[in-house]
Amino acid sequence: MNRTKIEWVKPGYTWNPATGCKHNCPYCYARRIAMRFDKHFDPTFHPERLDEPKKVKKPNKIFVCSMADLFGDWVPAEWIERVIETVKNCPQHTFMFLTKNPVRYIDLAIPENAWLGTSAENASNLHVRQDQMCFSVPTCTFLSIEPLQEDVAAYIDFDVWDWVIVGAETGPGAKPIDPEWVQSIIDERDIHQQLTGRGVPLFLKDNLKWPDKMQEYPEAKDEMS
Repeated sequence: MNRTKIEWVKPGYTWNPATGCKHNCPYCYARRIAMRFDKHFDPTFHPERLDEPKKVKKPNKIFVCSMADLFGDWVPAEWIERVIETVKNCPQHTFMFLTKNPVRYIDLAIPENAWLGTSAENASNLHVRQDQMCFSVPTCTFLSIEPLQEDVAAYIDFDVWDWVIVGAETGPGAKPIDPEWVQSIIDERDIHQQLTGRGVPLFLKDNLKWPDKMQEYPEAKDEMS
């Protein structure tokens, strides 16, 4: 495990008991890193890393598989089950999962210390993945809109989410965002809060270069029930 510079995780760790991915997203930072150091991005399981969270005694946030999609269709169920077993055995930590294939969450017995996230870049992806997250879990659910590629505010169902993260594309050839797309998300969140009394925290990453820093976090899981 490594201390991370990922804004919405720090101070915390990344933990990669599996690496590699087959989504082939053109903007993928993990692929760029893997090709630089490992020379491949093939899905690979690392059982020798499974006990790493147990060595950190102080409670921390841990982003699981920052260099993979643990719930991709190509991932054997055994890999997922062994990772979840570690999560159960480390109740002091908060484990943060993020996938483009959240339908695989449904068949799992989710521990209370696992936060479930999905990512979407545009309206069509958001529609599909948000529908797949419409099930009851005993923990935090979050949406990562990164990289934001179009105005998706009207498609976000804030009743589904406990947290929304927004970020821009980075790296070579990164496409700029329209600031109005970000403002629309802020406005939709505020309207939802006025209508329902339920405020969903927003985390705007620094790469948006947003003039008013907004980096809100969800409440601790024992305060959300």
